[in-house]
Amino acid sequence: MDDQTEGPAAQPSSSGSGGDTSQADSRRRAKVAGGIGAAVVVAAGAAIGATELVRSRTSTPEIPKGSILVNGVTHRVRSAPDTPLLYVLRDELGLHSPKFGCGLGQCGACAVLVGDKETRACVTAWTSLKGEVTTLEGLPARWAKQQSLSEAAAATTLHPVQQAWIDQQVPQCGYCQSGMMVMAVDLLTRNASPTEAQIRDAFTNTPPSPHLCRCGTYMSIIAAVQRAANSMA
Repeated sequence: MDDQTEGPAAQPSSSGSGGDTSQADSRRRAKVAGGIGAAVVVAAGAAIGATELVRSRTSTPEIPKGSILVNGVTHRVRSAPDTPLLYVLRDELGLHSPKFGCGLGQCGACAVLVGDKETRACVTAWTSLKGEVTTLEGLPARWAKQQSLSEAAAATTLHPVQQAWIDQQVPQCGYCQSGMMVMAVDLLTRNASPTEAQIRDAFTNTPPSPHLCRCGTYMSIIAAVQRAANSMA
């Protein structure tokens, strides 16, 4: 077999008039132009989509170094890097709902939300935080944002967990109840309709230790969580 490159097949000569040839050429040019136009539209759409993706990523607020985001507000922190979050919240920001209980993260009185997770503030260095901190004071605004409430409605609306605690008359001394409500919000974020067994498990088996109530209001706490779940359904 000869080693040679085969040339393109010869095009048959047109048997029609010159006008037919011109019309065929025009149609071919129109198809090419249409294809280019479609490609431009697709490319433009892809470029816009990529731009919007970049914008959506860059528009996500970042917490500046040396600051923490608490209840929707960014605060510059003056404390040493290893200072427990509890002291920053209470001493610098004046938020007194998280309480000092044991100082070892074993009673839950200091609990706050970091993102959606219950976190013991007395053993958590403020510099270790990556997400927003929500204390009891910030729960109403959290709920208002989740429900897209108007400013007027938000000003007079408590988080359903807080309202359930009031309606159920849970507290006695009240010292541990901020942490209890924080744990309830954590639980209801993960499980919108927990059983009594699941509520008991959340309050007793969540690391690093159970939430403790010295007054023994556990049955009222369980009832309040169930009440909140019903109102949020």
